[in-house]
Amino acid sequence: MRKLSEAQVAPILINYNTREDLRRCLRTMEEWLGRLPAVVVDNGSTDGSQAMVREEFPWVRLVENPGNPGYASACNAGMRATDRPYVLILNSDVEFVEGGLEVLLDYMEENPRIGALGPRVLNTDGTRQMSCRRFPSMLENVVHGFLGEVWPENPFTRSYQMKDLEDDGPREVDWVSGAAMLLRREAAERVGGFDEAYFMYVEDVDLCWRLRAAGYEVVYHPGFSLVHHIGRASSQQSTRMLYEHHRSMYIFFRRRYAGWRGAIMRPIVLIGLAARFVLTWALRARK
Repeated sequence: MRKLSEAQVAPILINYNTREDLRRCLRTMEEWLGRLPAVVVDNGSTDGSQAMVREEFPWVRLVENPGNPGYASACNAGMRATDRPYVLILNSDVEFVEGGLEVLLDYMEENPRIGALGPRVLNTDGTRQMSCRRFPSMLENVVHGFLGEVWPENPFTRSYQMKDLEDDGPREVDWVSGAAMLLRREAAERVGGFDEAYFMYVEDVDLCWRLRAAGYEVVYHPGFSLVHHIGRASSQQSTRMLYEHHRSMYIFFRRRYAGWRGAIMRPIVLIGLAARFVLTWALRARK
């Protein structure tokens, strides 16, 4: 295994008003991986995030957006800000807890058909986060969409979220979470990068879908772990983010089911997503 090379990979952190999470992410990254040529893309934060990066992490390249164009747009801006052959897309609420990123890079070097790779992602309590999943069937979509919040262990949700995944080695999956996604630049650029029609959510699903359609593999590799303190940025605007999640699901449906089949199903899907939005909002409002 080779030593981690600064010329090989650039971490790209997407931030929106999560200064303390961003500080922890950068500090733990420096502690475990050294001063990699990281890029922070800030989407118009008003909490002092930009000043903190400039003052405490002068070796990090800061890209400042005047407003919040969304996660997909920020990822593309981050990739434009570096020329490294691999980019590690990260949420700002990720925490590094070990070294060994070179294990994943070596694996991608040995397997040039891999376009995207997801590491093991842990919840704050140390349990495995469902960071790699299947493309659900229409039936799985419906059952998971309406029962996932109230019966998370139903068989359709378990199948979609790959809850029974053996965590003993790398394996090909349908998609990996954009909270921590190692991308081969050449592959990402070939398919046009992240689709900026998505403001937040599902942009990772869409990118993996296009990578697989272009002949690349998407792989989950548990040889490197980090912690994702999930939902720190989205919780600031919970209703807006719930709306954006459902809007993104509809965009992906239109992309996946084009033509006459999609046209017939579109009104049904819209009604279903609207009903799911109301149900999810009501359930969360009661908590």
